[in-house]
Amino acid sequence: MKLEFYIKHYGKSFYWAGKFLKKNIFADCSILYAFCRIADDLVDNNKNSKSKIDKFIKEYSNIKSKNTIINQFKKIQIKYNIPNKLINDLFYGIKLDTKTVKIQSKKEIIKYSYYVAGTVGAMMAHIFSTTHPKAIKHAIDLGIAMQLTNIARDVVTDAKLGRIYLPQNFFRQNIKVKDIVNENFDRSKLFAAITKVINMSEKFYKSGNDGIKYLPWAIRFPIFLASSLYQRIGVKIINSNLNKYFNSRIYVGFFEKLFITLKTFFIFNFKY
Repeated sequence: MKLEFYIKHYGKSFYWAGKFLKKNIFADCSILYAFCRIADDLVDNNKNSKSKIDKFIKEYSNIKSKNTIINQFKKIQIKYNIPNKLINDLFYGIKLDTKTVKIQSKKEIIKYSYYVAGTVGAMMAHIFSTTHPKAIKHAIDLGIAMQLTNIARDVVTDAKLGRIYLPQNFFRQNIKVKDIVNENFDRSKLFAAITKVINMSEKFYKSGNDGIKYLPWAIRFPIFLASSLYQRIGVKIINSNLNKYFNSRIYVGFFEKLFITLKTFFIFNFKY
């Protein structure tokens, strides 16, 4: 299976925006995405997820691995001098999902989002040859923003996996998995919490976009586009109704992507 499959199939917004990158840069981004996606899938798709991810991490630690994606990722890690701390933090975040997931506060959801997505943003910055400390901070924030969007979009899907990422202190009562999947539960309370998460993400999108100025010129538009496409998901969630949100997956369709691309192009030329 080509590594590009993972970003094409699972990261449609990234795949769309990535077509505006140079082929070699996009290929390396695809390797990073595939590496992170495979590790995450080990947790999502296996009952014995802890041992699966532990085995993957052990395989990564081996000097000579038999795993193709691990070997490909190690090459780009060396090529771009990606710090081990970022990979270790990513693994730590993924392993959190092997336990009972119940986020308690705003601080916890941001911290979790750093581990599983902010780290990826920082690694992307290295691939883009942008290692200025301020640039890394903004890249982390953009990763956090996108993860908050994921959390807001996938509340029901995550609940079916036994996970609640919506902060408990967003509610007046203790929210359980059975409440989220129960059609008779007052879902307006859930939607209010989801809206809060999306509103939280706006601050991080702004920071991520502010950091685009640190990127090489050829990288700026694709990242601004990826940010705009993902941010649009949150806008669509807020503008949807309860029935649509809880009974279908919110996404940005082809013609909407095309419109956002054109709109983003004009905004980009004015702003950057």
